[in-house]
Amino acid sequence: DPDLSRWPAIDDYLLKLACESGVALESLVGADSCVKFASVRTLDDVRARWNSMLRDDAFARACVRRLAEVRDDEIERAIAQRVAPRGATLREVLERAGLGTSRRRDGGAETEPESDDGAPPRFSRAEQAILRSDLVERTEAGRAAETKAKAKREVGRGANATTLKKIKALERSAQAATARLATAKGALAELVGANVTFEIAKRDCVIGRSTEDLKVDVDLGSEGNASKISRQQAFLKLRWNGEFALRNVGRRPIWCNNSPLTTGQRCILAPHTLIEVGGMRLLFLPNPTLIRAASPELLEKIA
Repeated sequence: DPDLSRWPAIDDYLLKLACESGVALESLVGADSCVKFASVRTLDDVRARWNSMLRDDAFARACVRRLAEVRDDEIERAIAQRVAPRGATLREVLERAGLGTSRRRDGGAETEPESDDGAPPRFSRAEQAILRSDLVERTEAGRAAETKAKAKREVGRGANATTLKKIKALERSAQAATARLATAKGALAELVGANVTFEIAKRDCVIGRSTEDLKVDVDLGSEGNASKISRQQAFLKLRWNGEFALRNVGRRPIWCNNSPLTTGQRCILAPHTLIEVGGMRLLFLPNPTLIRAASPELLEKIA
């Protein structure tokens, strides 16, 4: 590997020991560097080499195999000749790091030296201890947070179920109240707008815009500006099976629950259908009570 061969193996070994012992990369370059490499190295060279050893998996594996072949006497000689004492213990730290480690010649993992009360801890061991401790703390905190979140979800799920039941009960009550009011007015259905509620009292009715010459059953001019509404915009019919059918006979499309209904087309209106035409919105509300009364033979078929 050309990248690997740019540095002698002993230089890689000294770089590894120095960095693991906590020596700053800046202290490994320059005229007064604490480690003398075989050739002059710049800070960028040292930083790039160390980053490759740490982050490049293929490079790191090749480097480990290469370092395993370095002899102990070569390491001793390099430490004695090429490590300049910096502070009180730098050489001691490097010596302990290099000579106190039993290296496996088969390329396997290094084994830790026997305990030495006077030896300072290796940087790599301290780093791993910190990372493991931090990982344990994060794991425990994550488990606690997950347990708390799960408990909240369970509580929220129960609360949501209760709320949905209340909403459904309110909807049934509102529908029943609307049906009673419509029955009192004799309405088979209602078209509820923003300003006016139109009662549908006949089985067949015309929806549109009333003029002096033509009157319609549902005059949308009462709801608001009906300039975009045809005089006869739609026919609404209660069919034999109890369903209301809406047929568009105007020039403009009618939208039923966001589905367009063009001229000549017809659709069945389900309860709470939203009808939009000419900028107006109407909510369709049938009255099952009077629909059954109007067609008693369909009592079992009409919801």
